[in-house]
Amino acid sequence: MVRTAPYELTDFKKDVLADSHHIPVLVDYWASWCGPCKYLGPIVEKLANEANGRWKLVKINTEEHRQLAAEWGIRGIPNLKLFFKGKVIAELSGAMAEPEMRLWIEEKLPSEAKAIAMEASELIAKGQTEEGISLLEKAIEMDDGLNEARLLLAKLIVWKHPERIKELVGHMRHVEEAEELILISNLLETDTDDLREGVSREEVLVAQRSLVALDFETALQMLIKAVSINKRYHNEIARRLTIAVFHILGESNELTKKYRRQFDMALY
Repeated sequence: MVRTAPYELTDFKKDVLADSHHIPVLVDYWASWCGPCKYLGPIVEKLANEANGRWKLVKINTEEHRQLAAEWGIRGIPNLKLFFKGKVIAELSGAMAEPEMRLWIEEKLPSEAKAIAMEASELIAKGQTEEGISLLEKAIEMDDGLNEARLLLAKLIVWKHPERIKELVGHMRHVEEAEELILISNLLETDTDDLREGVSREEVLVAQRSLVALDFETALQMLIKAVSINKRYHNEIARRLTIAVFHILGESNELTKKYRRQFDMALY
């Protein structure tokens, strides 16, 4: 019999969900027949012993807790889920050697800055955008390596503070969302005299002013019109900007859904 005490689950709501509001909880889903589980189990137990209370380990035997495994989407074991404030913040499938496992845990453990960034995201999701922005600024000041927080902040402020976008996400090469934010900020900062003469110039200028004013509907109308007139104007700026605005607004946004088909038709 595989011994897992004192890490065995007794009450998921208390041992995992409730406790994760006070300390990160690493949940190890395993079974006695699973060879990789037998390899990984002693490693995470050793690391839990060495953690000195920074995080706690809970082991869940999927044979004994089939419903819990199904509820949390366990399709293969071993599987590790790191819970914090009642939510899964990191997940790993498969076994790792001790050095890699130690590094993975250290990278995924929430810091105070990460906790503040998570709180900011929750506020923003509730519509408390200004409060969320303030917390994102605080989190990034504490840890400037929080790239997800940097991206989220850039999305929220790009229309009013385009001059800050390169500072926030300029180092994220080959990250599509970062490149789109930089594209938008470049247009918003472009002097009107720098846009070369062309048949789509006026539409792009109106779109620029509309984006600054947060009038996204007019901006999309003008950009799509510019694409239909001459999609190659100024290095295809209208086409690229329309895609970027759709992505920043989100696929579920009503304007994205309303103008996506018009944009697709304008391309051809």
